[in-house]
Amino acid sequence: MHRLRTEHFEMDLERDGNISGFRCAKTGRAFASGTPKSPIVRVWANGASESPSACSLSESGRIAVEFKDSGLRLDIRVVERPLYLLFELERVIGPIPSVVLWGPYATTLSGSIGESVGVVHDGEYAIGIQVLNEKTIGGHPVDVPTGTVAEYADAKMDYADSAAWPAPEGGSLLQAYARNRTRAERRSVWGQADIPVSPFSGFDAELEGAKIALFGCPVERVLDTIEAIELGEGLPHPTIDGEWAKKSPAANQSYLITDFSEATIHEAVDYAKKAGLRYVYHPEPFANWGHFELKPSSFPNGDSSMKACAELAEREGVYLGVHTLTNFTTLNDPYVIPVPDPRLQSAGTAFLTDSIDAGDDAIGVSDPVPFRLNLYRRSIVVGGEIIEYEAVSAAPPWTLLGCKRGVNGTTAAAHDAGAEAGRLWDHPYDVFFPNLDLQDAYVDRLTELFRNTGLRQISFDGLEGVYATGHEDYAVSRFVKRCFDGWEREVINDASIVVPNFLWHVHTRFNWGEPWGAATREGQLQWRLHNQRYFARNFIPRMLGWFLVRSASASFDATTLDEIEWVLSKAAGFDAGFALVADLKALRRNGNVDALLAAVREWERARRKKAFTPEQQARMQDPKSDWHLEPVDSDRWRLYEVDVVGGFVCSPEELQPGQPGGADWAFFNRRGSQALRFAMKVTSAYGGSDAGIRRPAFQVQGRYITFETEVDAGQYLVCDGDPIGKVYDCNWNLLRSVATASEPLTVRNGGQTISFSCRFAGEPKPIVEVTFFTRGEPEVVRAKE
Repeated sequence: MHRLRTEHFEMDLERDGNISGFRCAKTGRAFASGTPKSPIVRVWANGASESPSACSLSESGRIAVEFKDSGLRLDIRVVERPLYLLFELERVIGPIPSVVLWGPYATTLSGSIGESVGVVHDGEYAIGIQVLNEKTIGGHPVDVPTGTVAEYADAKMDYADSAAWPAPEGGSLLQAYARNRTRAERRSVWGQADIPVSPFSGFDAELEGAKIALFGCPVERVLDTIEAIELGEGLPHPTIDGEWAKKSPAANQSYLITDFSEATIHEAVDYAKKAGLRYVYHPEPFANWGHFELKPSSFPNGDSSMKACAELAEREGVYLGVHTLTNFTTLNDPYVIPVPDPRLQSAGTAFLTDSIDAGDDAIGVSDPVPFRLNLYRRSIVVGGEIIEYEAVSAAPPWTLLGCKRGVNGTTAAAHDAGAEAGRLWDHPYDVFFPNLDLQDAYVDRLTELFRNTGLRQISFDGLEGVYATGHEDYAVSRFVKRCFDGWEREVINDASIVVPNFLWHVHTRFNWGEPWGAATREGQLQWRLHNQRYFARNFIPRMLGWFLVRSASASFDATTLDEIEWVLSKAAGFDAGFALVADLKALRRNGNVDALLAAVREWERARRKKAFTPEQQARMQDPKSDWHLEPVDSDRWRLYEVDVVGGFVCSPEELQPGQPGGADWAFFNRRGSQALRFAMKVTSAYGGSDAGIRRPAFQVQGRYITFETEVDAGQYLVCDGDPIGKVYDCNWNLLRSVATASEPLTVRNGGQTISFSCRFAGEPKPIVEVTFFTRGEPEVVRAKE
């Protein structure tokens, strides 16, 4: 038995190549699980998995692991660092296997299983695995049988993509692998079975050099240990203002997403500064994806225009970023038209069985399989022509039917028998994808853009598109790592839901959750909450996703202050950043933008200064809770819990004959007695845009307040607990203020009736909807940092 040791961790390796012990070096607590066995390394060769038959450790720190059945030996370098153990495959002696697998290593720990970071812990002690280069992948290869895989309902990643996973009999597994990529193979690729995968050569394609670190430590030392691994082994170590991103409070700062241009960048920066935000991010700056040429309408001088924007912003203390779809390739990109690049990724190839002319609409092929794949478009490339087909013949001779020639701006041409026909890999976004070589050119362009312009933020949305290369998470890590190396400055970066263990080190954070097509409080709510659990167990700075500032539309009302404060209170509760999405037209159009941005500024300032107590944060995490924050001075705020109670409707269809207009509503106030606050909206019925109401009045406990004004359809009347009513248009632009002769009404604690009356004008008569707001007692919160 060989014992390996660090400051906090001991590992016992038996002579049969299995790990028999994981222990805390300080307390002696044992964490190794005997089920399943934990081989230090396994191989997949000739369609079979093999565990070691013997293992020996030399005085020079090399482990020789022998495999009797396949007749090969792996020589592994072992280094006992102060905080972790290093294992590197130095040499393969004998037949080269297809895959080398590290583990899985079974532990008894199961309280928290970080599938991406590769760390498991019980709240006190943690054990972790880290891959140390791009070609070593955290997870399990999809083409190697796994045996029983435990269910992990809360996981974000699949088992194959996870460095940590629950063990079937309890406890947890840690796992990684490296693949021999020097040989052509067929395997599952991006959900499609039996896809040909092209080989390549060089260090990354070979098994030698695959490398991992194992460690154990108290939970509070996990980040310190991973940082030591990054620095000690030359892994990416991104910083923000000089501090490691995984520890920096700036990692989860919020930001503004808006469609700035060279002509409007000053506006975008002004809005960001009003909100106290340091980053402005463009959602769609590119005219194409692939060459990533900037839209000439927004950036007429290309990179020079973006550089001018970045320089103006930076003078104001603001940095710029852009959104990408990684390797998605638009059909208007020069890699597609007028002549498709031969490095576009195919999902399979065949050969033309007969020569064809430029007008032929039936094309014979040697193999129907690639053309039956269930992709989005039915596109093939032959020479410099892209052809779309409607179907494949049901029987030989195999024929592509209903062919459209010279599509996507390419030119129809004659082709000889024997010419290669490649099925282009595509996607519902109406894009193609590059192969491994061409994607490097995409990286070169993105890094050139960042160096040329001074951009400081990026999202690798659509990162899963890199799977089309067939090279799994290696290709993903290769893409992002090359970007990281090429930026030559600090760049905040995130990605879509593809988080290989290696890229945990590169990505600053992840900001998942989209606002499209749903109300603010409803858009992907459970997804956003689920993300918070994932971030916590994977030691990732928390983010809540994107939230939209809307103008009024046929589907949604314009964004209100209480909606924004709902977002801000959740961000404060989880200590999570977010993106505020608002195009410049909406920011100009909405009359309450200054109030919305001021709320963002105060809430984010309080969050960054750690003003909220853990108890307050726990209450604010409740998605059913609403809150309001008011500044007292630079370091103090008043925090109110708020009840937002809507659904009070006065409809003319429910009035008695001759009744001018009114309703009695049962209302329960669970807070203390306070002045009546409400927002009333008048909505047209059946398209009656000329309708409205006159002299709206409210009665509580025999007292009235009447507003001598008209409120037309599409307008609001708001009273904030004072004798002033304010009438707004549909986008919260103030039209007029109306003073009343009455004192504000009071709603007492408990149940009561609120009566409403008005006179309807126009036909068809409109509908009146009222939302009431009550507040709890103020809680004074103070800055702690």
